[in-house]
This record gives sequence, C-alpha cells and structure tokens, in this order.
Amino acid sequence: MKVKALRYKDTKEFIHIESYGEEPMVCTSSIPNIQPETATLELMGKVMEADDFFEGLELDMDNVELVEFDLIDVGEVGADIRNKLTPYNNLVALVGLYFKETDVDKQIVLKKLILKETKQSEESIKYIANLL
Repeated sequence: MKVKALRYKDTKEFIHIESYGEEPMVCTSSIPNIQPETATLELMGKVMEADDFFEGLELDMDNVELVEFDLIDVGEVGADIRNKLTPYNNLVALVGLYFKETDVDKQIVLKKLILKETKQSEESIKYIANLL
C-alpha cells in the first residue's frame, strides 16, 4: 500500500506534529508519521492555515517535502521474495538434469526450459532489487 509522510529536505528526518497541552509542537523521528496516499503539500498547507490548532506552529514549509513509500506487511515481503526465488530453484534443478542427461533430444528440451527459466529469473531479480 502506498503511503506518504512529511520530512525535512535537509536532514531527511520525518516530521510529527504533536499536541502537548494546547500548543502544537513539531517533533522529528526516524519513523514516519503516515499520511494518506491522497495527501499533497498544498492540501496539508491549506489545512494548517484553516485550523486554529496549527496557529503558532513553527514549521518552515520550504524545507519540507512529502515523500511516498510502500507500507508492507511484515510477512508479505518474505512471501514475495520466496515466490520470486522459484525460477532460481527451477533453474538449478534443470541445469543439474541437463548435465546428467545423455539423450540429445532430451537435452534440447531441457535447454529450452533452461532458457525460459533464465528469462523469468532475470525478471525476478529486477523485481527483488526494486523491492527494498
């Protein structure tokens, strides 16, 4: 799921606007304060201007950016990576069979399967590389 968070451009620290008593306070953290996927800097600025709660809040909006990232369930990444490793398992098994096979006709069939799994493996490695 795509989510967004405010952070400072220079320090890359995530911004949290907290309420202690009646005054809002800007805090920073290495953990994002998740905003909806539909959030924009412009919209957030308008909300801050319109709501009296944010009056007096010291936040330099020129040094703030809204970054988008994927929020992933803990088990989801592991399962996704396991699924993407299947072509590699197939490839290793097929190469092993290919080198043990003495029948040329069967080697031709195995070679076609090896080429197919190699292409799928290339796609999987690109996916995994962009996952994190």
